[in-house]
Amino acid sequence: MGLRATAVLAVVFAAAAVGILTPTLSNTVEKDVQVTGPGITLTVEGLPATVAPGDYFRVVATLTNNANRPVPAVLRFEVRNPNSTTPDELTVYAGCGAEEVVTSRTLRYYVGWHGPLLAPRGVSFPVGTSALSVATALAGADYWPMVLREIEVRDPQGYASLILPGTNASEAIRSSGSAALKALNYYGMIESRSSTSGDLSDWSLTVAFADRHVAGGGSGFLVEVHPQARGTFEFKFWAERPDALGMPNLPSYTCGPL
Repeated sequence: MGLRATAVLAVVFAAAAVGILTPTLSNTVEKDVQVTGPGITLTVEGLPATVAPGDYFRVVATLTNNANRPVPAVLRFEVRNPNSTTPDELTVYAGCGAEEVVTSRTLRYYVGWHGPLLAPRGVSFPVGTSALSVATALAGADYWPMVLREIEVRDPQGYASLILPGTNASEAIRSSGSAALKALNYYGMIESRSSTSGDLSDWSLTVAFADRHVAGGGSGFLVEVHPQARGTFEFKFWAERPDALGMPNLPSYTCGPL
């Protein structure tokens, strides 16, 4: 038959032999897992159909967490004017954020810093709640290691300062065995009567840890239309994960009017 044919037969026999020696021990189970919707639902209210030059209006953009684990999210939106636009035509009063000139017709805004960290769906703790109460109420949750892992991947330097010796967190935070305390501290959501205390009851929420968040503050943020503005401003809003280092890599990042 020739050497080549003999080799082929040898391979076939060998494969058959392996199949005989290593049989499948169970039935095969196949399942489909479907994602049932977006992680964050965004609603936007307050944009008027018309404005006069020099007018202003309040935008209420609400981010609602649909996930069963904490999710960091920030608001971004674009403003486009087909007639052309410049940064001087709009001012956004939204706390900390950034304004970016995309084209001569499009501006992009980033509202927020490296969060907030939205609580899992159906969870809400008001300002002033102790970290101990939060950790106790969510003691059965397995997602805190996931949150810390996400911080480590997205912001290695911040994670090192949070968990290992560094400058961004107190020794009490770094040495704490509470993953919840570490995560809430990283996102700037807690404060303590004593920064050297590792007692969770000494730490409390400075912002609500809830599954709903209004970008720019509880009542939303203001958008001022300058008197020289003209044409039509087209707004597009969306929620996204924070940038790599927890803030935009933009020189325009600031706290104050954008």
